[in-house]
Amino acid sequence: MNSLIVLVAKAVALAGGDLCAEGHDWVTEGGRSCPDDLRVDCGQAVYRCARCGEYDYGYKGGPGWTDCQRCAYRSEETT
Repeated sequence: MNSLIVLVAKAVALAGGDLCAEGHDWVTEGGRSCPDDLRVDCGQAVYRCARCGEYDYGYKGGPGWTDCQRCAYRSEETT
């Protein structure tokens, strides 16, 4: 099913449309270690748009970045 969604997104893009003009439909797809190396047991979710297949790895303003700003370990770092 995911490959069908990606194919539709590619077809829309080729036709000049923007499938995610109103914003992405982020879903979590695994995770990775803390991008700021705050703690060895800290991690960050990796998000993928369910419509167009684009990934977010913590880019500023995205869902991964927002998760990191709320991280309890980040508040420990500033105290």
